[in-house]
Amino acid sequence: MGAETNTPNTSPPTTSPRSVAAGYVRTLLDAVQDGAAAARRLAAGPVTAAAVLAEAGLPAGLLEGEVARLPHDTVSAIWLAALRLTGDAQLGLHVGEQVRPGSFDALGQLLMTCATLGEAAEQADRFAALVGGGGRFAARTEATGIRLLYLPFDPDWPCRRQRVEAVLAATLTFTRWLCGNAVQPHSVSFGHAAPGTIGEHCRIFGVVPQFDADEDSILLGSAVLGLPVRQANPALKAVLSGFVQAELARLNNDDPLRGRLADSLRAALGAGETPGIEAAAAALALTPRTLQRRLAERDTSFQAEVNTLRCALAKDLLRDPAQGIAAIAARLGFADVANFHRAFKSWTGVTPTQWRDMP
Repeated sequence: MGAETNTPNTSPPTTSPRSVAAGYVRTLLDAVQDGAAAARRLAAGPVTAAAVLAEAGLPAGLLEGEVARLPHDTVSAIWLAALRLTGDAQLGLHVGEQVRPGSFDALGQLLMTCATLGEAAEQADRFAALVGGGGRFAARTEATGIRLLYLPFDPDWPCRRQRVEAVLAATLTFTRWLCGNAVQPHSVSFGHAAPGTIGEHCRIFGVVPQFDADEDSILLGSAVLGLPVRQANPALKAVLSGFVQAELARLNNDDPLRGRLADSLRAALGAGETPGIEAAAAALALTPRTLQRRLAERDTSFQAEVNTLRCALAKDLLRDPAQGIAAIAARLGFADVANFHRAFKSWTGVTPTQWRDMP
């Protein structure tokens, strides 16, 4: 990875970190309480949603009322707490097999109205950020079918294995739910190493997954995308599509430029590159001068946007006690730990170690 040679501009973050739909977090907690994870709890007794939130240092009423989204660092804390309390190493799979339309909030309702699975896949790809900003989807046509790939932005995501497995299991579960058909993938691959047991993987996916692969993906037969959705409703789809587009605009602060820029910066960091304005501008089909001007019109700058993203990623990574401070600093493109300490303290008022030790 390229490393910065100068202390970064430490202007405070000016935009909100990426967030996750509350419906998806509720599904995580439902899986802890009611799903397959329930049979694998520790001997200490039942694990409730309130217990998970308490373990994560969060209020019991966090998801009550009209809460629509939760910050990434909060969701990371919930995943880590759920794993600690349940002892369920396959929790991601159990979350994924429990998804329903409500797990994806408005996007789930929209997908139910599409005519075919192919149309639903297009809508899911277009509006995936409404569920969570942890990664993006891509599709690749192959000789035997269509490969759906999940591309996490952050290689060092807390609970990365479980969360990637949750996404792929959810993709298959919801595909089956939409069409009422026990769709069988041709293959499933994961970039991480195989866990100690893969019985649950084989049960849920119906195939033996490949591990240590080059990508996280599911290969479906070509005919699958043509399967009809059970509750297709073109008229309702038109209404919901407008609503979902408005929701996505609000999520991006009514400013898609910043959302697209954040995706570009995450991709650069995920590829081991130090974010640069030239590459970011090119990804947005702009010149660096134009990008700087448009950001200035929004009372921000390229460096401020980089700092916003780094701050959010740093908090996510610090939630995982297995991640060392030096490794996090390098992951975020800092020349050394001292630079990272100074930048993080300017953003949050505390050092990375102090933030990690906070209750």
